Amino acid sequence: MRVQRFLITLTRSPVGLIGTILAGTCGFLIVTLTLWESIGTEQHPYLGIITYMVLPIFFTIGLVLIFLGIRRQNKKRARLSETGEIAEAEYPVVDLNDDRTRAWLVSAGAFGVMAAIVIVMGTAKGVEYVDSNAFCGETCHVMEPEFTAYQRSPHARVHCVECHVGSGARFFLKAKVSGVRQVYRLWTNSYDRPIPTPVQDLRPASATCEHCHWPAKFVGDRTQVNDKFRSDSANTHLQTILLVHVGGETMGESAGIHWHVDPANQVTYRSDPSREDIREVVLTRPDGTEKRWFNSADPNPRWNANGTEEEHAEGDEPIPTDIWRTMDCADCHNRPTHVYWTPEQAIDQALLRGVVSQDLPFVRREGLRLLKEEWGSTEEAVAGIFEGLEAFYRESYPSVAAEMAGEIATAGEVVGDLWATNVFPQMNVTWGTYPDHIGHAGFKSGCLRCHTSSMTTEDGEAVSTDCSNCHQVLVMDRPAAQVRLTAEATD
Repeated sequence: MRVQRFLITLTRSPVGLIGTILAGTCGFLIVTLTLWESIGTEQHPYLGIITYMVLPIFFTIGLVLIFLGIRRQNKKRARLSETGEIAEAEYPVVDLNDDRTRAWLVSAGAFGVMAAIVIVMGTAKGVEYVDSNAFCGETCHVMEPEFTAYQRSPHARVHCVECHVGSGARFFLKAKVSGVRQVYRLWTNSYDRPIPTPVQDLRPASATCEHCHWPAKFVGDRTQVNDKFRSDSANTHLQTILLVHVGGETMGESAGIHWHVDPANQVTYRSDPSREDIREVVLTRPDGTEKRWFNSADPNPRWNANGTEEEHAEGDEPIPTDIWRTMDCADCHNRPTHVYWTPEQAIDQALLRGVVSQDLPFVRREGLRLLKEEWGSTEEAVAGIFEGLEAFYRESYPSVAAEMAGEIATAGEVVGDLWATNVFPQMNVTWGTYPDHIGHAGFKSGCLRCHTSSMTTEDGEAVSTDCSNCHQVLVMDRPAAQVRLTAEATD
């Protein structure tokens, strides 16, 4: 009877009835979708948001509505009882000696436990899902460029949160608060295009990268082979071989490139937020003494040699966004995961892997030309590159077009895919949007941001620009066939 009365009270309340329908439907869907996932059924990434974030919220709202509906109905019945319209004017009495009361309490307790389990499971799965790669990369379409680059990177099996969040409750909470801001910008269509590199928000490498890597380990010298191709008819394969002085720490002393991240030699610098324009560098030695360099090429320096703010001439704009940063792994390895190629690197990699045939005359030159063309959309680029490559061979090399039609078609597909995985018009991402600071591929990139003759001390001493500090050139742009013959003769 108590259960029956409870149900009657609940159904007489519109609010309670809505809550019952909402909680019941959401609970059923949560259980069903969770079971569906547990049997290994492939799901769309948006389904995870619905299952573990949206549905638990509405399930909880439904429970609240049930409580409010019953409370409202009981108050209404009590009020009418006072006027004599309802004979029964008793307040509920919890008598554990009454079988019906115990049955009602057990039923309510069981329902509460089940509701708590559903809420806890939903919350736990929700937290797990928002930390997943699918949520970070696939759910939000604005992350398509970064997720595409991530999937072909050396860290493709490292979860996004391991680098972008790391361990610790404080950083977890900070990441979720930042995520709320990002969702708001997405809803209001106010997000940046392209998405800026989060250089200021990333934790130091010691809290993320160094969980796996050990920069102080002595590596010594390592041989590096760089492959590229000429844009001639033979697509001549060229190789450059470097002896890279990676270095590291040994016997308490650091040497080579990794000298920069030895804690004993603390290097700090001031730059714009992108870290592209380095304005000042400070080296703090183990004995506590400092050496300071200033970039004389800075058109509007904010600090003078004494490290105090400088007076500006009329019309000059100060640089309020300058940042100070202690150098770590990410200052050189700034693209260890989200790797974007230049057009030259992209076509050279395709030729090196053999997915584009080196036997096609001028395929490197033509592929590079098509990659650098302006295309309005991915679909237009893929179709235009495929047709452009076929048209070139049909018009310039008809015999090759007939004999190597399959290789030409494959080359067209591969080159089109190279464009589609490096250029994203909808996000204003094009070749060179995200430069790589390893090496010195271009002006003001990589090593050349600091190691330039314009970076001098107050006494005029320049930062070293001696390339041999980092590497020794063993072979420079020689045909790969000659390199192999030389190596075989040496052996």
